[in-house]
Order: sequence, then structure tokens, then C-alpha cells
Amino acid sequence: MAAVTHIQVDGLRVELRRKPIQSIRLHIDPSGLVWVSLPPHCPAERAADLVRSHRQMVDRALVRAKQPPTFWGDPLPDGFQGLSLERLYQAETARATAELASSWEPVIGKAASRWSLRWMKTRWGSCQPATGRITINWALAALPLEFLEEVVVHELVHLEISGHGPTFYARMSNLLPTWPHIRSRMRAVRPFRPTV
Repeated sequence: MAAVTHIQVDGLRVELRRKPIQSIRLHIDPSGLVWVSLPPHCPAERAADLVRSHRQMVDRALVRAKQPPTFWGDPLPDGFQGLSLERLYQAETARATAELASSWEPVIGKAASRWSLRWMKTRWGSCQPATGRITINWALAALPLEFLEEVVVHELVHLEISGHGPTFYARMSNLLPTWPHIRSRMRAVRPFRPTV
């Protein structure tokens, strides 16, 4: 079990977890806890330096942690308070993905062999053209529904056109003319795993 202590780094409380590891790592829990895992004999000042060098990223994550949860881009409805937000997001993403797939697959002329959901740290979706499997990040349920639609269309188009060349983008623009605007808004946010 990790030995736990705390330090203050420029007014920020940081938990230190000493473990039998080789390198030092910074973590920010979605609840707002900032912690550093470090080898047993690593000086605490190295952890403080790591936090300082990533302070802007830490501050952005802490702001996100303080924001109330959202559901399809709107505040979480009162009736959902107390439910597992992760389970809610998974169920609603599955439902909405199925609806969007049934609408878009006939239009695009391609159908996924299998739709699956998972939380992905850096991606909103992925496609395996060889198998026809499409995976959707269930964290999309926190964002406006049009973001999910853009991902569904994007991944379905990959069943027809691999890569992100001019042909792919032309097909996307033909199908969903608003996709560049939606995608630029999506780049401003990152998948966030809720703890509620």
C-alpha cells in the first residue's frame, strides 16, 4: 500500500503517494484531488516542481471538477441526482447511438457490424473498418447531442473511406455540412470521466 503524505504547492494541497515505482507521475482525480505518485526515496520537491510545471493543466482540471454534471449539454435533471452518472451516461449514449445509427446507416449506405461503448481518455470514437466495429465514448452524454451525431457519422464514413483525406472530408461535408463547426467545438473539450 502507498505511503501517503501531503504538501502545499503555491497554495494547492497535493497528496503524495510513495510506491515501489521508477518514475514520478501527476494525477488529477475528477473529484478535484491532486496527487503525485513517486518512488519511495524521491524528494517531495520533485513532486512540487512537477505540479508547478503543469499548473495550467491542473487548474483547468480543477475548474472542470467544480462544474455541475451535464447531460446532453444541459444541467443534470433533478430526477437523476443520486444515480450513478457513469451508468446514466452509458445507458443514454447506447440509446442515442442506436437511434442515430438507425437513421444514418441507410443514408451512408454502410452499417457497423457492432456498436460498443467505452470510456476513452483522448478519443470520442473509433472505427475498425476491417471488422466493421465502431466504438463510441460514453462521455459524449455530457455534451450536446450534435457532438454524438458528428461522431456517429464520422465513424460510419470510415467504413466507406479510410483515413482523413480530401475524399473523407468531402463526404462528411456532403452528409453533415455543420461537421467542421461541431468538430472545432469538440476540440475545446476533453473526455471527462464523472465520479458522481
